[in-house]
Formats: sequence, structure tokens, C-alpha cells
Amino acid sequence: MELRTLRYFLAVAQEENMTAAANSLHVSQPALSYQIAELEKETGKQLFIRSGRKMILTEDGMFLRSRAEEIIALTDKTGAELSSGTAEVHGDIYIGAAESLSLHDLAAVIAEFRKTYPDVVFHFYSGNIDDVSEKLNRGTIDFAVVVEPFSLEGCEEIVMPSADRMGVVIRKDHPLAKKKTVSAKDLYDLPLILTTRRNMNVKQYAELLGIPAEHLNVSATGNLIFNLAILAEHGIGTILTLEGLISEHENSLLTFVPLKPVISRRLVFVCKQYRPMSRAVSLFFEMVKKRFPEAE
Repeated sequence: MELRTLRYFLAVAQEENMTAAANSLHVSQPALSYQIAELEKETGKQLFIRSGRKMILTEDGMFLRSRAEEIIALTDKTGAELSSGTAEVHGDIYIGAAESLSLHDLAAVIAEFRKTYPDVVFHFYSGNIDDVSEKLNRGTIDFAVVVEPFSLEGCEEIVMPSADRMGVVIRKDHPLAKKKTVSAKDLYDLPLILTTRRNMNVKQYAELLGIPAEHLNVSATGNLIFNLAILAEHGIGTILTLEGLISEHENSLLTFVPLKPVISRRLVFVCKQYRPMSRAVSLFFEMVKKRFPEAE
């Protein structure tokens, strides 16, 4: 399976039209059609459903698109790192990050780093802990910034200094919204919306909140806080989350109420051990370690 063929495949998947994809690739339409047919023959799978002029990915096609995007991203990243091995520090640094106000700590380091090395470009991927960890494991990002607790073998971790309070995001017309804080008892049998994490099951959430598992009423789960906020607006449940992730503007239906006793979570800056680093990546990692030497 050649890289060129995978790039052709991704172009067709994006354009959903063979002619448009051929134009974007500057190849002839018959040549592109032949390459896609050969790819389907090689994989033994139908990758597209042809509907008139439209090319729609099959389930196997969607799986290949996901893998092809990772392969191309890793290939491009490797090429950029090899070409950046000169006296000047330039290139790209890829970071996968969870959503948190504590990201201000890392942003300050990035700003300082770019004053010295302005030719280094930072690329951020936002996702939950599972998405980010998977990309770190596969090498498509250089660093992960995740909310504790975190566990991934073969990693070096730096705990960031700031901590975010946990609480609930609830409709303003709910009785609990009038309170300054909410307790574990307030959450008994309250429909809760939880963020999905592979290393956190319902029992562990109950232990974190100090609620007997039989009184933890989960109404929905999800990995994108924006979507969960829409569910909360419709009264489907109350979101357990960190402070500051949902806008509380005047016309918002939602508000944040912190937990009491306080439960807080810090960010963890993570990289894979023994993985080769470009000069830019290595210098940035050293700056992070110097900035947060006693954060743990």
C-alpha cells in the first residue's frame, strides 16, 4: 500500500467526487479511478459506494480513512523532523490536550519558547484523555496534556502547578443552581452527565464524588463538552466537569456550581520515554521541565 495511493484515497474521501479529487491532485480522472480500484483489489474491501457522481465511504472505507490519516500525518511529521536537523531551530511540535483552564500554564511556556525560536510552529489537537493517549502512543503527537488521574506505560510525566475545581453545570432554573456549593448528598439520584474516560467507570465516579454507587444516576455520557452542554440545556442531566469549560454568559441557560468539599484536578504534561525527538521538541521539553521542576 503506497503513500501516494493513500493520499489519492483521502482526496476522494474528502471531495466525495472522483473528478473533483482528480483536479485537486492534478491527475487525470481515469488514472485516479484506476488507483482506487487497485486499492480496493489490494485490500479486498469495497471502500466506496458509488451513487451517481458521489463517492460515499463504506464502513471499511471509514476505517481505512482513519488509519490513512494517521499514516500520512506521521510520515509528514517524520519528514519535517529529518529536514529540521540543522543549526537553526525550526519545525513543528504536536500537542494533544484536554480542555482545562490550567492550559494557561503551558501557553505561557509556549509564548516564552517562541520568543527564542520563532520558526517553531505548535499544532494542537483537542480531545479527551483516551483520544490524546492513543495519538501519543502511536507517535502522531509529541506530547499529551491530560487531566489527572492518568496512566500510560512508558511515559514521563510532569504535573502542572495549577488545579481546576470540579463541580456541576446545571440549568439556572434548577433549585441547586441557587446554592454556592453542592455536596455529595445533593447529587444522590440526580441525573448526571459524565465525560467518558477509559480509566474511569461508574463505580470510580461514585467513589470520587463520595456517593454510593446505587445512588449515582447516569443519564448520559460523552466526550465533547459542547454537546453535553446542549443535553444539559434540555434538562437531560447535570454535567460533572471542571470549572470554566462552559461559557456562562448572561443569556446562557446553564451555570457552574463547585463541589464541597473541594475536588480539584491538575493537568499532566506527558511524553513517551525513549522516543527520538527533533531538536525543537527536545528543547521545548527541557523548557517545560525547568519551568515546572517542583510541580509534583
